[in-house]
Amino acid sequence: MATLKIIDHTRDRYHALAISSVWELVRIRKGRALVVGAGALGNEVCKNLALMGVALIAVLDRDTVETANLSRSVFFRERDHGHPKTDVLSAGLTELNPDVEIMTLTGDLDHQLGLGVLRRMDMIFSCLDSRLARRTLNRMCSKVSKPWVDGAMENLLGEVAVYVPDQGPCYECSLTEMQKVLIAEAASCRGVALRNIAQGKVPTTSTMGSIVAALQVQEAVKLLHDDGKNSLAGKRMVINCNVNDFYVTASDRKTDEDCDGHWKCGSVTEVPEYAAAKTSVKEMLARFKEETGENLGREVVTELYCPKCKKAETLGETIRVVDQEMARCQTCMEVRELKTTHEVLGHEPYAEWPVERLGIPKLDVLEVRGAQATRWFELTGDLAAFPAALQSRDANAQGAEQSI
Repeated sequence: MATLKIIDHTRDRYHALAISSVWELVRIRKGRALVVGAGALGNEVCKNLALMGVALIAVLDRDTVETANLSRSVFFRERDHGHPKTDVLSAGLTELNPDVEIMTLTGDLDHQLGLGVLRRMDMIFSCLDSRLARRTLNRMCSKVSKPWVDGAMENLLGEVAVYVPDQGPCYECSLTEMQKVLIAEAASCRGVALRNIAQGKVPTTSTMGSIVAALQVQEAVKLLHDDGKNSLAGKRMVINCNVNDFYVTASDRKTDEDCDGHWKCGSVTEVPEYAAAKTSVKEMLARFKEETGENLGREVVTELYCPKCKKAETLGETIRVVDQEMARCQTCMEVRELKTTHEVLGHEPYAEWPVERLGIPKLDVLEVRGAQATRWFELTGDLAAFPAALQSRDANAQGAEQSI
């Protein structure tokens, strides 16, 4: 017996997207997005993504909510003062749309975000107020050949740029020599990473946050739909709301030799037996020595030395994790000198440690470099600890190579 089913579109959250002539609901609902920065722009970008019903939103930020954020951050309340921005934003997004899976990464970009996470994303957003952090994200995205959308604002001025590896300039291509100097100063002071130096913090308004974030999401969705032709790929949109002027600029891409931001990984191999908390450098080198060589590419602080007290402390942390307090000698309170290395050969004491102790995040991609060849291996054993939406291969992101 035939039956008539009457559909009430007023009860369908995604009906307006389903009938859109420019966006495909299936792509949107499968989309996995990373939002780096949970401030004013990050709030607005996440809001738009949640309303669209993407599969996963990963939010990365190291800061806590301040009451001063409330004038331009839609998900924050006075009661949230002092709480991690990622946690507060996660709760707000879940309330806004429980269909969306939320993943929080609380801490520094290069200490929390494994390249294996990055390479599984369909959309990547920079909502940062730091040139140094932008440079870090640019290099990470370049390594795994992932496009990303950057947003910036100051008063009634805004910018949106889309960086696609090998298509047009990267973020570093457009940096001036003075900006590079400022980044270098922010990255080190007597060899110590000064995490409290914020490059580029400027006065912002809620209206510009809404405008810039909306354009960021719109551009990322174009790339999600393979519409690079109509996107800002390789270009920058300047938004001057003082005089209501929008215009697009483009710059030249530097050669690989002239830009440090162009370096990329080769073919990445997933290794399900490896996980950051249980796999040591020595294990990796022993297993892959014959095939790939003997050193692991990662800048690690191996020792803190106080020239005044003549004492040394063995350490195994990435340079970005070492702040002034950690570097200060507890005896004389002087800032100690750092000994660093870009290589782990296997005979060092810290070669026995799980790579997590060297500041390597879960699901990262590790480079093993030999005299004749270089290989890249993912800590795929960490994947089970991440949300189901990131584990699924039934998404827009391209899958990696077969496990070995």
